[in-house]
Formats: sequence, C-alpha cells, structure tokens
Amino acid sequence: MTPLQRLLALGIGLLVIVAPLPFGAVEQRSTLLLVAACAGLGVGWIVERTRRGRPPLPWSDPVLLAGLLFVLFAASQTLPLPPAALAALSPKAAELRQANEPAGAPGLAAVTPASSPATPAAASARAAADWRPISLYPFATRQATVRFIAYLVAALMAIDLCAASAPRRILAASLVAGGAFQAIYGLAEFFSGRQQIFGYVKKHYTDVATGTFINRNHFAGFLAMTLPMTIALAALILRRPAAGETASLGEKLARLSGRRLFAATGLLLLALTMTTALVCSGSRMGIASALVGLLAVGAPYLGRGRGRGLAIGALLVAGVTLVLFSQGQAADAILGRFALSAQDLSGAMGRRSIWSQAGAMAAAFPVAGAGLGAFRHVFPAFRTTGAGSYLDHAHNDYLELAAETGLVGCAVVAAGLLLVIVPLVRRAAARPDFGPIGPAAAAGLAAVLVHSLTDFNLAIPSNALTCAVLAGMVVAWLRIPAPELAATPRPGRARLGRALVPAGGLAALALLPLTPLPGGDAERYFDRAGKAGQAAMDDLQVLVRTQGDGHDAHAAARYVERRLGEAIEVQVEGLRNLPTSARGHLELGHLALARCGAAALAGDEPAGCVAGAVEPLYAAARLDPMSASTHALIAQALLGSWPILAADERERARPTVAWALRINPGDAALRALWKAQGGS
Repeated sequence: MTPLQRLLALGIGLLVIVAPLPFGAVEQRSTLLLVAACAGLGVGWIVERTRRGRPPLPWSDPVLLAGLLFVLFAASQTLPLPPAALAALSPKAAELRQANEPAGAPGLAAVTPASSPATPAAASARAAADWRPISLYPFATRQATVRFIAYLVAALMAIDLCAASAPRRILAASLVAGGAFQAIYGLAEFFSGRQQIFGYVKKHYTDVATGTFINRNHFAGFLAMTLPMTIALAALILRRPAAGETASLGEKLARLSGRRLFAATGLLLLALTMTTALVCSGSRMGIASALVGLLAVGAPYLGRGRGRGLAIGALLVAGVTLVLFSQGQAADAILGRFALSAQDLSGAMGRRSIWSQAGAMAAAFPVAGAGLGAFRHVFPAFRTTGAGSYLDHAHNDYLELAAETGLVGCAVVAAGLLLVIVPLVRRAAARPDFGPIGPAAAAGLAAVLVHSLTDFNLAIPSNALTCAVLAGMVVAWLRIPAPELAATPRPGRARLGRALVPAGGLAALALLPLTPLPGGDAERYFDRAGKAGQAAMDDLQVLVRTQGDGHDAHAAARYVERRLGEAIEVQVEGLRNLPTSARGHLELGHLALARCGAAALAGDEPAGCVAGAVEPLYAAARLDPMSASTHALIAQALLGSWPILAADERERARPTVAWALRINPGDAALRALWKAQGGS
C-alpha cells in the first residue's frame, strides 16, 4: 500500500464518520461540502492511479459504465426541448408548465403579442424561448446528478482501494467508528433526557434515540449498515491466529493473546451497544432490516469455515439483545410499536396513503419522470390526504426514483445493475482474503436496500455515501482480481497529461457546488424578489399613510410601482425555473396586489388588475392543496383584498378561504378576518 492509498482510505473513512454529524448532511451547505470532499479525494485517487502506471479512471469497469449511463440520462432531463417533443415525452410536464408559468415570464411566447410584426428572427427567438426541459426543476436535477457522481466516485475508490488488505481494514474500521459514535451519542442523549443534537434542541422524535440525525429511521439505517462490520472485525480478530482451519473454536480462543481477546470482546460489546441504540430508536423497519441483512448474508456461512465467525457473532449479539429487551417496559414498547404497524400503514398519513399519492405522481410522468431530485418540488401538487402535514419524500426510495425518472430511467438503472451484477454472479467464489469483511459489507448493503422499501435513507447524503462505500466493498469482494502486467514506465509529464482531463473534471465538480452561480436556483430568485418587494411595499404603506401631506403622491406611487414591477420580473424568472412552486406563486400574488395598489395611487391602474393579481394565489392553492400554512397565507391575501374584489371574484374566492379555515381550525386570527368580511 502506497502512502497516498493510505491517505485516500483515511479520507474516505473520515468522511463516513463525519458526514452524519451535521444532521446526516441534509442541509445544503453540508451536502455541498460532502460533494466537494468526494471530488477532492477523487482527484487524489486519479493522481495515485497514474503514478502506478494505470489509467486515470477504470474505463472498462462496469460500475463506472453503469454510473455514466445514468448520469447521461439525468443530464438529458435538463436539456431544453421544443414544445412538441416535450408534449410527446412528458405531457404532464408540458401541462404543468403551460398552466403555471406566468404569462409574462421572460422568454414565453405570450410576451410578444400576436399582433406584433413577425420577422423570421423574432419568430425563431420566440420558438427557441418556448423550449423547456423534461425536468420541472432542472436546478434540482443538476444538484442530484452532482451528488450521484460524488457517490459514484466514492464507490469506485472503495473498489480500487479494497484490493489491498490495509485500506480495506481502514474502511471497515471507519464504518465501525461511525456507527459506534452514533450509537453511544444517541444513547447518551436518550437516557440523559437531554435530547439535543449538539447545540440544537430536538423538536421531533424527542422520545427515542436519533444520534446526530433528525429522523430516527435514518439513524437506524446508518446503524444497520455499520453493525455487521463491527461483528465482522470481532470475528476477524478471533480467527486470525494460525491454528489451522480444522482447529476448534475453543482451541482458537485458547491461542488468542489477551490483547486480541480483549479487542474482540470490546467489539462485540460495541455491537451490542449499537443494537441497543437501534432498538431505542423505535424504528421498526430499521430493526427488521438489520435482522434481515444479518440473516440473509450470515445464515449461509453458519456451516462454513469462512464467514462462520460472522454468523456466530451475529447470532450472539442478536440473542443477547433479545434477552435484554424481552422483559419489562422495553419489551412492551417494542412490541407495541410492531403491533401498530398495520394501523400505521393506513390512515391519512400512513405509508399506504403516501405510496398511493406518490404512485399517482409516477403515473403522471410515465416515460421520463418529473426530473431527478425534483420529487419534493412536484409532489405537493399530487397530495390528496394528510392536510396540514409536510411531506417531501415518498418513503420508498424505489417509488421515488420511478416518479423522478420514469420507465426510461428505471430501465437505465436496471441495465446498469445487470451490467455490474452479471459478471459477479458468474464468478465461482468470492475473494477469500476478505474474510468476514465481505459478507458484513453485503449484510449492511442488504439492510439499507430493504429499509429503503419504507423510507428514504438513500436521499440522506451521509447514508447514501455509506451505502456507496459498502457497495464498492461488496463489488471488490466478489471480484477475483486479474493479474496485472507490469506497466511500461512513462515520463512524469506523460502521466500528468493522462490524468489532467479527468482530474480537472473532478476538480471542477468539487468547486462547482461551492460557486455562488445562479444556475436556475429558483429559491435565490424568490429571495431576491422578496427583499426588493418588501422594501417597496414598506414604502407603499408609508405613502398611503402620508397621502395629502403636500408631496407629489402620483410620482412617488409610480416610483414604487416601478420597483414592484422589477421585483415581479425577478419572481417570474424564478417561476420559469420552478413553475410548480406554491411559495413562488404566493409571493408573486402578494407583489402583484401591491403593484395594483401603487398603480391605483398613481392613477394608472389597468382594468382587471386585481383580478389578474389574485390568479397566482389560486395557482399556489392548486400546487399545494394540503399545506395548512400556504392556504392560511392565501386566505389572508384574498380576505385582505376583499373590499376591492368584484362580486364574481368573491364567489370564486369563497371555496379557497373555506378550505383554508378547514385545515387551520385553530387559526383564530384568520377566522376573525373572515368574519370581519361578512363570512360565517
């Protein structure tokens, strides 16, 4: 093992340990740093490969080919298509864009009136401006693609590094260290009653252990992935003395030094601590998936020499855990959780209802999906139950993937898996030098794949990274390494030239997430428009209060109107990038209503200004029908405009206000505002 290989293994291992600390790296800044770290390690890996005389990247590796195939598909979702092609490939995406992109958005055909002079150049510009991508939020798709590339790089590095025993053990030890810290920290917070994540006071799951994760299921998912490796390292220590393969377990234990016996016992106690934390998380699927992973991989080795230690250790840890938690209140709590499984599947917020709604979204985008990473931005429009509850994932990673990528994307994933799996299953046996580490990695991988049937562990960056490392270890374990011929030495400049392009690409990937480029980020547009619009609305309120004070109110109102118009242009550009944003439409409605008020003060209010200004409010209601907070804000805006709404507009607004009152039963201020406008 070269020093650079050791450094790379330590870097990946440290990343596995550190990534879960900031809430599973779900916050944008943490995710971007994780991507940058993976890309930076990838650059070092490319340099290390070229220094050994190998190609900068393993171009013929099926894992790389499968990953690039999926990356190309995801990139194709962000390419603008002509209207006819978009309507053919994704009719629902075309429909949602047509219904929700503001008519005055820059680049839309409605900007240029039909009566305007038509020139070939103008017609060509309008046609090009009407092109739209399949993804309903290309920015999110690009971000998700970048994250996937980071995980792919981590998996490829794990495959390469695990060919040597020392890096393999570093990665295995890092997985154990990460799981151990999470278990001990989670149990400390749980039993102390402090229930904090460092300085953050938990608001949810305050009665269970969650480690440094917000959600107990993601905490349990991380433990389920790392628990088998803890048992495997204990088994590895127990089988290391050379007493012959025919020696009994007692003879092997008798030949162990005190230090090794102490280390193995410590690891088994650590595994018991992790199972205790897993049980204290209260995650039913986390417990079940960990058990399934251990049984699916450990059971076949129970009667064999190699891997038998893993199976025995798993049974030992599971048995002790069962004894510890089979008595008293702990048993009642655990059994009570499992007894409620059938009940929790049903109901407005049960998994069955969530899957049904996510399935409806997947059926609406059957061919190419709504866009990788766009689920949370599109799914609210398909909500039919669970009013007042927030949902941003399908609670099934496979169903969410189907909704985001469609049949084409699922076919690409299936083809990639076949490309990787078929050569592996043709092998007669796995690498014997892995010992129990290989089966343990497979057990952890199986656990997270099973858990993903009812949750979204793979949407959590830290867990996805851990899954990628485990997948790389499994692939390396199942491959029989081919003999490497000595490479012809190349001059230093030649080696540098071979590595320059791939290393530069990964370096750009590392820097791209950290670069504050707009890139179609709708949230940035909304924030900019909100700041500019709020300042203009504050000035408008001052102008209304100071009317008749002798200043030129008309000129001041026109100035405020112009500023509001500029904010509206920014808001509209954001909605062009994300037309399904209820927040974007709601804020656009507020800005448009304020602009009507400024135009009225200036004496140049166009006909139907208010009627047009409330249209974005109805769009927000359509796009997020189950959000109590969104509907409360919509109702407040409509009721605030009640005196200037025409009679037919009031009738149209009544059902929207009534629904807002229904899903906000405790909002006394909203109900009082409704009564003040004559409602009952």
